[in-house]
Amino acid sequence: MAVVVMRPACTRIDTERLRHEHPIAEVVASYGIELRRSGSGQVGRCPFHLDRGRPNMTVYPRSGRFVCFRCQASGDVITFVQQLERLSFREAAERLGAKPTTRTRARPRWSPLRPHPSTIDRTSQDPARAAVLAAAVELYRNRLLAEPAALAYLAGRGFEREVVERAMLGYCAGDELVRYLAWRDLSVRAAQRAGLLDRTGHERLAGRIVFPELRQGQPIWLIGRVVGPCVTADKYVGLPGRKPLLGWDEASRDLRGVCLVEGPLDVLALRQWGVPGLALCGTRLSPETVALLERWQRLYAILDADKGGHEATARLIDALGSRVIRVVLPPGVNDPAELAARPDGAVLLSAAIRAAVTGHAHA
Repeated sequence: MAVVVMRPACTRIDTERLRHEHPIAEVVASYGIELRRSGSGQVGRCPFHLDRGRPNMTVYPRSGRFVCFRCQASGDVITFVQQLERLSFREAAERLGAKPTTRTRARPRWSPLRPHPSTIDRTSQDPARAAVLAAAVELYRNRLLAEPAALAYLAGRGFEREVVERAMLGYCAGDELVRYLAWRDLSVRAAQRAGLLDRTGHERLAGRIVFPELRQGQPIWLIGRVVGPCVTADKYVGLPGRKPLLGWDEASRDLRGVCLVEGPLDVLALRQWGVPGLALCGTRLSPETVALLERWQRLYAILDADKGGHEATARLIDALGSRVIRVVLPPGVNDPAELAARPDGAVLLSAAIRAAVTGHAHA
């Protein structure tokens, strides 16, 4: 990402219309998959793995989603067609009869690169931990669809349903995970080991919108944010252990440059505009974090416009030198997430980056 270029007249798929006009149960059945009712869902054999014995895929007509509790395939009707026929998102949408609408957005050019070996999480060495993290993400994703306050909060902050679903955001109600793990025949101890549960079975992220960090499609860490303004509780609470850089896989597709931000909502705003970004989840810069950031040729530092953000930016410049470019947002804007609700948010961000690049070149 040398500089984010705004290109007009790009097309956006009306995903809400597609989901409404193509009920997921009907689409699944159209591929010859027999479904039978089971509670609030319908179960059938999963087409994404050799599904013998008891059917492992459940389709939820109300939420418009499917999930396989064996191979972890999941998503909406577009994802189902995309995965089954091995299509791109746009091709799958067009297969369902999408009619694109026009919208201006940032479209950086990306090159495919494999994740850096040092970023691969240790969940691969603990399959039980990996399984409970994946189960928690699926549970919380489905719960978010039934939580009007959380959905209203995200919409009010300017985040579209498409980016919320693509980032696999969820909501932790706080009283469902133990029963869900038991139903899935997964280990409660593994959930305690991962930090999802304490010793009494209390869910660590209860009452919070949940942001998972995905590596190669699998969650490795979760962080939760309170819904609405933070009054008494900590605004963000993450799982124990070292915080990863959020957004790693997408940002690693182009090592020419990346926007560095503080929080999950900030990186979600960048993702909505198609801008590669990484979130520190705070302002602490460990030696390991600094070493990972050395991969990028340029780091556009857009940390919060407060004392902590300014000090962290200064430490970045001290550690990484001229590859760090300080980006100043418009007056009165504290972070990129505050731009998400503005119709000109992406344009303002692009202008701020351009101004920073110009000033950096003349410094």
